[in-house]
Amino acid sequence: MTTHDIHSIQAVANMPDLDEMLQSLLLNEEGEHEFVASDEVQELRHLFFPVTRHSTYLNHAATGPLPRPVAQAMHEYIADMHDFGMVHEERWRVHQQGAYRRLASMFGTHVHQIALTNSTSDGLMHIALGLDWQAGDEIVSAEGEFPSNVYPWLNLQEYGVKVKLVPARDHRIVTEDVIAHITERTRLVSLSLVEFSTGYRNDIATLARYCHAHGVLCGIDAMQAAGALDIDVRMLGVDYLAAGGHKWMLGASTSAFLYLSDALLERLKLRRRGWFSMAIPFEFFNYTQPLKHGATRLEFSSPNLLNSVGLDATLGVFESLDGGMPAVEARILGLTGYAITGLERLGYPVITPQGAGERSGIVCFQPHPDRQDMTVQEISAQLTARNIHIAARGNIVRVSPHFYNTSADIDTLLNALEDLKQPSVENGKH
Repeated sequence: MTTHDIHSIQAVANMPDLDEMLQSLLLNEEGEHEFVASDEVQELRHLFFPVTRHSTYLNHAATGPLPRPVAQAMHEYIADMHDFGMVHEERWRVHQQGAYRRLASMFGTHVHQIALTNSTSDGLMHIALGLDWQAGDEIVSAEGEFPSNVYPWLNLQEYGVKVKLVPARDHRIVTEDVIAHITERTRLVSLSLVEFSTGYRNDIATLARYCHAHGVLCGIDAMQAAGALDIDVRMLGVDYLAAGGHKWMLGASTSAFLYLSDALLERLKLRRRGWFSMAIPFEFFNYTQPLKHGATRLEFSSPNLLNSVGLDATLGVFESLDGGMPAVEARILGLTGYAITGLERLGYPVITPQGAGERSGIVCFQPHPDRQDMTVQEISAQLTARNIHIAARGNIVRVSPHFYNTSADIDTLLNALEDLKQPSVENGKH
């Protein structure tokens, strides 16, 4: 057994206990269910995360399944709208205010710095449209970024803005390489906190400090980090953070959010001003009234209350967990470390960087050297047939467990991959 193996086993052993993390959620369900003394973790896990009752779900970097409290809250809203229309609208608007409060708490910021958006792209386009650009200005991002963090900047090319994509090295976006691409014409650096196709966690805090020392804005696409990692925007020092709620946040699609620093909020022009951007939206004919205070001025039209209810509910789940986001991150890193150890033991090439502070909730690997005939799509299909859900992206297989997964889930994956690396008649090879 290697030192890496020992550290991985220790990390799993030292993970926060899932049963203890779920106790506060259990109190919310008190009186509705009875639990047997044996295998309580499995029972609680099955109650709050029904996807675990029938599958091994390890694909949160694509879409997260709705926890029970989230689905219940959204069903209740739909039923109320079905029976009463907008009669109880104010009751449901309380959930929207709850979402602002809980987002501010989760990310270490203030309510007035949070806007609800439709997607990560939507949030980043507010940034792209709201800044004054001049021909020759530069934006620095990286090769391999998810398109949500590329197209908002490419849209500015028609104004003479240049987009520079930093090449990756050894599946990393090296901090020094990013800094080397910054010039006197650079106005903004935008990276993902976690890269979707490698799982690499960028050193955003170091980049943000350098950027601010040189008068450059720095912000992040946090889609593959929000809900998985313990994020404090003050410690990172970023000017903005954009993310969506349907992956690690375990919320509904098109429930997303944008954090803006006070300095950027003051600087940002409102290119999409609408009636809901105004201080008193229901003064319909007062077209000269001032804008809302804070980031909510970016919310230019009627809110999607269904998604707000779901977002508030899923944030409530995270808020209720004993140990909070540090415990969530610790469990996820324990599980991904365990997965990496198992994959390497089986001989699968792991491309996810494993240096100090580099890992996240994503583990990426390539087909086994003995099965180069099998594509990543075929691996994904074979695992799906066994009710193990991961993702194929480009030339890699991506595994992304959440805090409610267990080491047994990882073992189920590893056992299947051990079978798949063996040439056999079943696998279509001799």
